[in-house]
Amino acid sequence: MFRNILNPDSSLMLTFAHITDCIFLSLFFLMGCVPVVTAGASFAALYDASFRAFRQQNRHSWSRFLQVYKDNWKQSILPTLVFYVGIFLTGKGAIALWNAAVAGNLSWAVFAAGAVLGCLALGILGVLFPLLSRFENSFLGLLRNTLLLSLANLPRTLLLGAWNAVVVYLCTRFILPLFFLPSLGALVGSLFLEPMFRPYMPEEAGAEISPEKTED
Repeated sequence: MFRNILNPDSSLMLTFAHITDCIFLSLFFLMGCVPVVTAGASFAALYDASFRAFRQQNRHSWSRFLQVYKDNWKQSILPTLVFYVGIFLTGKGAIALWNAAVAGNLSWAVFAAGAVLGCLALGILGVLFPLLSRFENSFLGLLRNTLLLSLANLPRTLLLGAWNAVVVYLCTRFILPLFFLPSLGALVGSLFLEPMFRPYMPEEAGAEISPEKTED
């Protein structure tokens, strides 16, 4: 009985492995964001490693994170700066709309429309680094393809943005979610992102997405 429980392929051990991956990938992500300008590479590595760990049962998620981070840190610097600008403008706009609505200077209908636009912005920004982790793009090509892919999949982009808003809120408001929610957030995000990417990925016999990048 104990031999079966301790089998690496047993349900208990797989569950324990997933919990461990979730925590350590989240911590790796946070450490990867410390240099600030490498946050984009950390986002890309988190998405790729989380997707492969939880949805493809890859048992080398930590080494995968480090590899993707290493491969993308240079080309992620300019997109990271764009990301920061986008987050700053979206956050500033959301706070301004909320304060105006609470003060009665703005109707809640207008606030709701602004919230939808905010979710769209967060959704587009949420596509940026997962796209970087999968495809070879120039800086301008990455921005263009992110925008086109996001608008071509508008419902998924809005849902992704709403989910990203929840993750950002919880991670900035509380400490405990920082230890697991980044990786869990990337996993849930993959449910919206993978259908966007799938038409552009090379088909393989095993119906698995290739771990190698595909050139644009």
